[in-house]
Amino acid sequence: LSSGICHICFENRHKTTELFRLGPTTAFVLGFTPPLVGAIAAITIALILHNAQISNYNWSCGRAYLPSVSRIINLPLERTFWQTLILFHVPLRILELITGFIRYDRLKNIHYKHNWFYELSRYCYFFIGLLELSSLAALSIVGEREYPILHVIFFYIFGFSGIGFFIANLICHRHSLYYLNPYGRLSYRLKMIFGISYMLTIPALVTAFLLYWRACVTGAYDAFAVFEYIEVLLNIAFHGCTIFDIRDKVVFSVHFLSIKKRLQFIGKKKTVTRKL
Repeated sequence: LSSGICHICFENRHKTTELFRLGPTTAFVLGFTPPLVGAIAAITIALILHNAQISNYNWSCGRAYLPSVSRIINLPLERTFWQTLILFHVPLRILELITGFIRYDRLKNIHYKHNWFYELSRYCYFFIGLLELSSLAALSIVGEREYPILHVIFFYIFGFSGIGFFIANLICHRHSLYYLNPYGRLSYRLKMIFGISYMLTIPALVTAFLLYWRACVTGAYDAFAVFEYIEVLLNIAFHGCTIFDIRDKVVFSVHFLSIKKRLQFIGKKKTVTRKL
């Protein structure tokens, strides 16, 4: 600014201070283990303390011998462990999705010609991943006994959004620098195995569910429970491949940014410094 007598100059100075840093293994453990530990804790507590409530019980179309995952995680005590650990890992999963979304953009294979398809897959990776995560949180909070219809809806959204996320993840992985050795191809092959197995199990799961609730075939509920166990394990295994994607590649660092604005009056030789 100029007033004819003096000039006023603004100068910004930035000071960055690292607050803390997470290595890839630490970040993976914090993001991956809570749902795994929550599932193991809920199942263990249910088997030890509430076995009579989850096995060999009368249900809508006859006796069921195996409990579904939903029945286990909605028992009062088991629900506490499950919900606490699931909700704890939600922010870390969001951080993982944001990191993957940005890095898939930076590490795209320049020789891949179908850029529009890659970008579509990258956005599907992020938004379908958010849908999978939010539906998992929703079915964990909305109880099977209190709101059975809503719980089933969230369960199927979680299952089918998982398929979309797996496909988008595989496409982006294959056509980016993530595919390079030493861990890229191993991660891709493991994702292929877990993802295809997951997709092949979905029809069996849905068929068993419909046979029990629509045709009232008693043994179908136990088959549904078994396929549900398999689906959960495959979903966890697919997400576990993240360790190969970030190992020796990513460091999570949180910084504090301090901005100093220097206001200088030239001509009067007076300087005022304000810290923002």
